[in-house]
This record gives sequence, C-alpha cells and structure tokens, in this order.
Amino acid sequence: MATTLKGRKLFIAVTLAAGQIPIVKDTAIADAAAYAALNWTQVTGVGSIGQGGTSDNVVTYDELDSDVLPKAKGISNAGDPQIEVSRKGADKGQIAMRAAGLTKNNYAFKILDDDSLGTNGTTTYWRGMVVGPTKPNGRQESFNLEVYTLALNQREIVVEAA
Repeated sequence: MATTLKGRKLFIAVTLAAGQIPIVKDTAIADAAAYAALNWTQVTGVGSIGQGGTSDNVVTYDELDSDVLPKAKGISNAGDPQIEVSRKGADKGQIAMRAAGLTKNNYAFKILDDDSLGTNGTTTYWRGMVVGPTKPNGRQESFNLEVYTLALNQREIVVEAA
C-alpha cells in the first residue's frame, strides 16, 4: 500500500536524556536505541523536508592504456537536506533550529511518519550540523519562510513502522 507524507513530523534533540548533556561536535550516536533515548522537541510549521539518504562519490582515473574509464566507489555523503518552515517566532522547535544554526555542533533529528497500522510510524534518525536559516522572501501573498540546510555527518538510521 502506498502512503503519502501527510502527517510527517520533524523533531530536533538539543540535549541527551541522561544528565541533559548537550550533543556536541563529533559525538556519534551508534544505533536507534541511543537515538530513541534522546529528548525530542517537535519543529512545527514544516512545509518540506529535503532529500535524505547516502550518496557515494565515484572516483575515476583515466589511464592511457584503457578503453573504459576505471571507476571506484569513494567516500560517502550522508546528505544535505533542506528543511523549509513557515516561520513561527515562539515555536520551541524553530527556536532550537535557529540556535543550532549559530553553532558548529552536530544535532540529532527524528522524522516520524504517520504510516503505522499499529503504534509507531516509520522513524528516521539523522545527525548533523544546522546551517541557516536563509529567507526566500517573496511577494505580498508569500508566507514568511525560513530554510535550513542539515549537513549530515552520519548515515541515516531507519526503524520501520510497527
């Protein structure tokens, strides 16, 4: 059965559950259980969540004696999705995003889909830096938007719907 993204939610974790320790630069989170233990704040007003997933660089070297370009798999990029929100000055999640954008620290993110037939939807976890926000501005009938780029530093972890 196909599902839409209607009901999808984005969360940011600013502190760890045990001891309220900030998530800082170069702190890796190993698995879904470690992510699930974080304190999450929902970011409301989200209009779109950009492309996730890992892409790999293809490394080439043109040898003089080869008819076909030799290729190898290089380093992986965990992604740089853009998050677009309708600006809400008092929203705790958006306040956390704006504050994260001022640092060089990594933050954890959770995307929760509304696709479950049971108790939990598909959950995707990301970790990376927040860049922005940029403001696309617009015309008189445009919404006041902010766009963040997440510079992800760890492969996403996906927990399928229960």
